[in-house]
Amino acid sequence: MTAVTRRPAVYARVSTSEQSCDAQVERLTRACRDRDLGEPVVYRDDGVSGARDNRPELDRLREQLRRGLVSVVVVTKLDRLGRSVGMVLRLWDEAEAAGTRVIVTDQGIDTSTPAGRFQRTMLAAVAEFERELILERTQAGIARARAAGKRFGRPPKITADQRAECIRRLSIGESSRVVSQALKIPASTVRWIWRSARAETPPRPGVPLVLRDT
Repeated sequence: MTAVTRRPAVYARVSTSEQSCDAQVERLTRACRDRDLGEPVVYRDDGVSGARDNRPELDRLREQLRRGLVSVVVVTKLDRLGRSVGMVLRLWDEAEAAGTRVIVTDQGIDTSTPAGRFQRTMLAAVAEFERELILERTQAGIARARAAGKRFGRPPKITADQRAECIRRLSIGESSRVVSQALKIPASTVRWIWRSARAETPPRPGVPLVLRDT
């Protein structure tokens, strides 16, 4: 059986097309050589926002991680991997599952060291704290809105007369498309009205159970 060759990977990213990853790639390649990590495979996303979870070259790097082909991932700063703690932690989890180190040169992070593992634990705590804050603020906002009389759920798009006429026409076998055109309401709304009406009222003999779309 042929042994799997694991190679170091450097990842560089800039947010706009006016910028270039060249300087990052040069520094990261030199860092790999200085640390005797070997000649790296370069992954670079030029002009791609760090707020995006899916990026062409980062996706390719993650696929190589899953295949066990990466020995170490080297970046200049954490925000090159992602703009949120959650995004960074997801990639670190994938690297850990693959037995791969993550080195962040400018911030002195190396996940193979006790200090690096401690920093990861701290980041995870920060991420949990952020999630709890967001949940608390969301719940407080909903409570304030309800106290002010705001209603949640699907807003009504039709009148009671339109709904009644829609149900009547569908009950005699008209298609959802015909009813939609006649009443000038979306076909999706016509179908939603029919489903809700069937759920509220037991089926009667002679009334179609399935809508015709044409």
